[in-house]
Amino acid sequence: MKNIITKELVCLMGFLLLGLGMSASLMAQEAGKIMRVTGKATVSSASNQTKEAAKDDVINAGDTITSSKESQVLIRMKDNSSLLVRADSKIKIAAFQFENKPTDNTKTTVLAGTLRAVSGSIGKGQPDNVKYEAGTATIGIRGTDIEVAIVEEGAKDRAGIYNYVYDGETVMALNTGEKANVEKELTGFTPAKLLPGEPRLQILRDRPAFLQIGGFDALINQLTAPRIPMMR
Repeated sequence: MKNIITKELVCLMGFLLLGLGMSASLMAQEAGKIMRVTGKATVSSASNQTKEAAKDDVINAGDTITSSKESQVLIRMKDNSSLLVRADSKIKIAAFQFENKPTDNTKTTVLAGTLRAVSGSIGKGQPDNVKYEAGTATIGIRGTDIEVAIVEEGAKDRAGIYNYVYDGETVMALNTGEKANVEKELTGFTPAKLLPGEPRLQILRDRPAFLQIGGFDALINQLTAPRIPMMR
């Protein structure tokens, strides 16, 4: 009798855990979908479940995308924004809510490596609700196409946090309170190690060496180019 009760309890607990897992999955906000992948990359959920990234995989709020040295991942978000996870990078979709309401918001965190991001509906309608984070920096946008990178020691460029602007404008803010507007074709930069007398937040006019344009960039340009009506 005791064994029968124990088996019933185990089965009941299994069903409860399955139900909780399904509920958590349903609660996760779908943020977008993977359009292209090259090389090997993974997607880790907020519950620490990891799978290999593949074309057409759904990306949810809370997911972390990690690319290898020979990999890139292109994600199309539900508000028609685009995220390009560069090689050897780790990016987290920290928050995403899109319901065509003033409360729509998105926050993306660069944990390592480089991210190119092109704004969609949220960025155009509620730009103050779009944020990118990288180390000690938070980047707000004004309409924009940007690159955010954490460069480690030993790279071509000096170690630190970079925010290059292809188009539009950003506001780069540090946790120390310093802020700077970064205009088109300029780069906001905060070095990992300050030199004597050097400002913590700088605007660079030279294009960073780590910016390497590839095939996925051409696809982003196609996705974001304004459509021209066909003449009949």
